[in-house]
Amino acid sequence: MEGKKLEKKENNVATDNFTENTTKLKVCGIRSITEINELKTLDIDYFGCIFAESQRQVDSELAAKITRIAHRHGKKTVGVFVNAMIENVVKIVEETDIDIVQLHGDESVEYCMELTQKLEKLYEKNCFRKRKNFPAKTKLWKVFGVTDELPNITDYKPYIEYPLFDAKGENRGGNGIVFDWNILKKLEKYSFVLAGGLSIENIQKALEYKPAILDINSKVEVNNRKSKKLVENVVNLVKKNNNNSKRLI
Repeated sequence: MEGKKLEKKENNVATDNFTENTTKLKVCGIRSITEINELKTLDIDYFGCIFAESQRQVDSELAAKITRIAHRHGKKTVGVFVNAMIENVVKIVEETDIDIVQLHGDESVEYCMELTQKLEKLYEKNCFRKRKNFPAKTKLWKVFGVTDELPNITDYKPYIEYPLFDAKGENRGGNGIVFDWNILKKLEKYSFVLAGGLSIENIQKALEYKPAILDINSKVEVNNRKSKKLVENVVNLVKKNNNNSKRLI
């Protein structure tokens, strides 16, 4: 991929050695083997599998298959959960080998702390067993619904890799709406994930705020499935932006 170097681990999962001033791309709501096979060779860094109740919900068996395909192509997978029991999250991580847990509900700081501890124990257990295909330590992303101001996330920071800012809407995600991105100007560059209503029409504008990751979903769908053409259009814009950023280093 442009804008980053990829190191391969034993299980063929790409590890992050990214140039600091580039934006990565996540395509969320993958719900079929057909979708992942169509998109697996594109310059996409993360594929999202939704375990919460949703029209895009998948089970562990399908998510594990999607993850295996993603890993074979140097990509990572993100599991999306909403107020799930911690034991169930850990169980799904172990069953599927997902790389990131994205918390999209009302999960507290204490919840994140306990989940982090249990994922650490799972990692240690699998290292002890020398399980070859188990990925690196599972990381957390916490979603924060935004309207006109950013929440105070200070207490969450010790337990999450990134905050994910999404437009607060009727549903927990996939609402296809945006919030006022101008409030992102105060944030450190490449320190957050941006979601909510991202499409070919506004991707370029979103990139101006220097998100670490752009999370696209409903706006790249046609007839309730991911459109390779629409996704490719977004990929090309992100790739062009990253190439321009590299020249400025």
